[in-house]
Amino acid sequence: MAWWIKKQNLSEEQRQYILSIKNNLSHVHWVRGAAGTGKTTVLAALTQELKLEYPNASFCYLTYTHALKDLAISAFKEENVEGVHFLTHTKFLKNNWPCDFVFLDEVQDISAEDLNTIKKLSTHLIIAGDCAQSIYEQSATESEIIKTVNPFQHVLMIIHRLTEFLAKIAFSILPNNHLLSGKPGNTLANTTARLIQFENQNQEFIWTAQEALSRARPDKPSCILLSHHKDISSLIQVIIQHFFSKNADELFSYQAGKSDRYDYRQVNAYLRDNNINIRYLGNDFGDFNEMPSKPMVYLMTYHSSKGLDFEQVFIPQLNSNKDIVKSFVLEKNPDLDKRLLFVATTRSRCNLFMSYHTSIPHKLIQNLPNITQIKYQPNQDDEDEEFF
Repeated sequence: MAWWIKKQNLSEEQRQYILSIKNNLSHVHWVRGAAGTGKTTVLAALTQELKLEYPNASFCYLTYTHALKDLAISAFKEENVEGVHFLTHTKFLKNNWPCDFVFLDEVQDISAEDLNTIKKLSTHLIIAGDCAQSIYEQSATESEIIKTVNPFQHVLMIIHRLTEFLAKIAFSILPNNHLLSGKPGNTLANTTARLIQFENQNQEFIWTAQEALSRARPDKPSCILLSHHKDISSLIQVIIQHFFSKNADELFSYQAGKSDRYDYRQVNAYLRDNNINIRYLGNDFGDFNEMPSKPMVYLMTYHSSKGLDFEQVFIPQLNSNKDIVKSFVLEKNPDLDKRLLFVATTRSRCNLFMSYHTSIPHKLIQNLPNITQIKYQPNQDDEDEEFF
């Protein structure tokens, strides 16, 4: 993963915005930009610099997801920066802590009411986020964010994560002027994107798990993204049957009050104890502790992957009959399925594998530009470069 960029490796654009914010701390600031422009990197680097300059002040770094919170904690430990409280924004609101410096990531995913409360609890507030990636029904709109905190806005234009090729694929799913108007900073020439058709779900899941494992490296994990917990449970069932010839329902209990998802702590412990480097990550389950030394694969929902990036991203189950979002939710928020899939596809820095097992793929990916479409052949040689 390349989420954390050391200070000496920040771009000139990023350094200029950090300096601009530091020179006017009396105002609220909003770090904006398309997917992959380094909004979180700027927010974290700014937090570290200000903590060193104001060692006696209180600092809170707020994230929307537990996964991003854990990753931020590991990055700050690596830089030996202490005295910053890391918590989700809901935990911060529950604690009702007044704080000197508050840094809020993924601002587009919280309500205007929550944002207003956070502002009242902050002496200095810096926010980051991209409204094109808003994926929750009660989220504040761009105009509501501006009305609530009246921020100075800093728009990052260089896209560090996505290559131009992957940016065009994401743009076709959710047209976003910021994305294609940005300047690609990731110039990897060997970026690949594949759309693969399988005969059935079992075949699709087995290939996805095996390929994700084979491509993972220490400090460069693979990620498998699914839209719902019930789909992750289905994938876990296939993994357990394939690797251990056992029934997952006989090994794991379900979470209390959640009939669609296993107890992920049990799942992670079983896979760890049996030397399969696959873990569920999200909702306060899992962590990145094994990533530096092991070739890990993380199972995540689209929602939990917000703010993260991976070299290898797999998005299975993009079937023609797939409900990325329930129909009654789409009636209220017609673009929500596009936004969620946009978030999923923009997690990739290098290789993106989308797949399905119906006669045609999901409508949102039927007309992707310049993507290689392949029908999986079970007996195909794994060294066949035309496929891989």
